[in-house]
Amino acid sequence: MPKMFRSKIASGALWAATVVLASVGAYFVGWGAEAKYEDLITSNTPPPEVKLEEQGRYDEAIQTVLGRRSEGFPEADVYSQVALIYLERAKKNSTDRQKWAQQAASYLDKAAASAPKDPFTLESAMDGFNRVGDYSEKGCPYYEKAVGYGEAALALLQNSTVTVEGHLRSYPTQPIKESIQPQLTRIREKVEAWCKKTS
Repeated sequence: MPKMFRSKIASGALWAATVVLASVGAYFVGWGAEAKYEDLITSNTPPPEVKLEEQGRYDEAIQTVLGRRSEGFPEADVYSQVALIYLERAKKNSTDRQKWAQQAASYLDKAAASAPKDPFTLESAMDGFNRVGDYSEKGCPYYEKAVGYGEAALALLQNSTVTVEGHLRSYPTQPIKESIQPQLTRIREKVEAWCKKTS
């Protein structure tokens, strides 16, 4: 067997062994639930709740997501996802829109209470409460709550990076600010226009 060929085989075996060891090491170092969550959201196969939601089987989709708590998924992520399902249900069901929007609001509050120092969760709560306000006859309390969550998220982003509990890395704050600020400005404009009218 030519020396070059043997060298390539040896290199390939070393690479494969390195990948296996790195994978096993990462698991035991503690990637746990976050690794599972990232696999779920980056997989080419949509998670089962997406198909259930598309079929209008919202209750089953919600139970599927809630079941992930027993698998170690962060509660805030689970509750935020449930809120999104309720918001989609509200969007597509004009008859019971406010009912489903209220359910979404309940889970958004649960998510924020589970991770009060997570700017991503607070941003999700801001966006969600904005939609709840849009779906409600009296939206002002929800818009005001959305503003509160947006401001709370920005207050966590004073430094150049932010470390979120339960995550394995820090995140640069500037892109998060740039995501939150325009939406927060639009919600504030709703509050100014519709919620602070003098009689």
